[in-house]
Amino acid sequence: MIVEAHLKKLCSWVGMANLTQTESLLVFNALSNRRGMDGRISLHQIYEVLNQLKEENKISKYDRDGLMKRFQEYFEKSSE
Repeated sequence: MIVEAHLKKLCSWVGMANLTQTESLLVFNALSNRRGMDGRISLHQIYEVLNQLKEENKISKYDRDGLMKRFQEYFEKSSE
C-alpha cells in the first residue's frame, strides 16, 4: 500500500531531468485514480498507467523509466 503522501513524493518532478510540475501532477492523479479503495497498487498497474501516459505523449519514455525506477526502489525498501 502506498499512502497518498508517499505517492506524491514518488511522482514529484524534483530530481527528474525532463518531468515538469504539470506532468508530475498528471501522473499523481492518474495513479491515484488507479489505486484501489484500500490504497493498494501494484508495480504492474503503475507501469500500465505510466505507459499509457507515454503512449498518449503526456510524459516521455525517460520520465516513465525514471518514475518506474523510483517505484521499484520504493517497493523493494518497503518489503524489507
